[in-house]
Amino acid sequence: MNDYYLYLSEPGVYIPPDTITNADLEKIVGTSDKWIVSRTGIRERRISYDKNAKQMGIESAKNLLDKIKIPPNEIDEIIFCTNNHAEQKEFPNHASYVAEQLGITKDIPTHDESEGCTGPVYGIRMARNILIGEPDKINILVAGAEHLTDITDYSDRNTCVLFGDAAVCWMVSRKKRKNNEEGIIKTFVSGRPDKNDYLALEYKLGKKIRRSTDPSKKFELYKKRQNYLVMNGSEVFKFATEVMREATHKVIEGTGYELKDIDVIIPHGANIRIVRQVEIGLKKKGFHGEIFTNLEKYGNTSTASTGLAQEEAVRLGIIKKGSLYVIVKFGAGFTYGAILARHEQESYSMSMAT
Repeated sequence: MNDYYLYLSEPGVYIPPDTITNADLEKIVGTSDKWIVSRTGIRERRISYDKNAKQMGIESAKNLLDKIKIPPNEIDEIIFCTNNHAEQKEFPNHASYVAEQLGITKDIPTHDESEGCTGPVYGIRMARNILIGEPDKINILVAGAEHLTDITDYSDRNTCVLFGDAAVCWMVSRKKRKNNEEGIIKTFVSGRPDKNDYLALEYKLGKKIRRSTDPSKKFELYKKRQNYLVMNGSEVFKFATEVMREATHKVIEGTGYELKDIDVIIPHGANIRIVRQVEIGLKKKGFHGEIFTNLEKYGNTSTASTGLAQEEAVRLGIIKKGSLYVIVKFGAGFTYGAILARHEQESYSMSMAT
């Protein structure tokens, strides 16, 4: 390990063009902009009418490869993280679809992961461990993509104000160490059984949303019986605030770093009240960096949320070369986890030799 490090790229992203604003939701369900913002911090979210999770995933992968200038055939494995909903009845797995759409001609492992919103933390951890244990591999693509609006009941104001669609991709790469680069320093994952189905699917008659055939209308609603996301918000809140703090502490433990050394924390973009409670707890323990989220623009995009925020933080210079940062997430299951990494903003190298 001393002669190389494991590089985590900045994300490639795909953001659907269509929005659902709080003003739109006021017309759909009994709510208001003030109620939504005060309870969630969300002002709008994106909806994908024409692309499902795997199709959004391929768009984010193309965006990533365009950024890092690596040919698809240099990818040695693909891990696709998404929630296990109706779309995944499709065959074969989403990762295989990405490989085919990228035009990869060699045989590589392709597999999907389903750890709720925490998926990319699990996926990046898995990629890191694979690269440590299999020295013939150099680049592993990790995707996080969600089409949550497809399983959102727009008659339930407690959930329909939260969820949006998007996709992100990272490359985890083995790179030759030149100047004491650190890359991915540590990962941590854990979980606790959700015995009471506080965050789950329920088969019921609900309302879905689609693009309107009437050009004078933005969208239309229709009824359908299927699985929809249901949530006990207060129980999820208690779990999330506890484990996001715990995961942040655990991922730093034993690394030689302390909370005061962390420049930026990218938390799962689920609810601004969760983020603020986590921030208060961490600042009491010595954290004085920045917590960055952009959930007000995208809502809860599950596996894509931290990637959207990380991409923007890099673009705005909040995460810059040398920044020590933490990505921390929680999700259905329940699952939770974190990544500690140093941002190495340098030109991408396809092999250890260059």
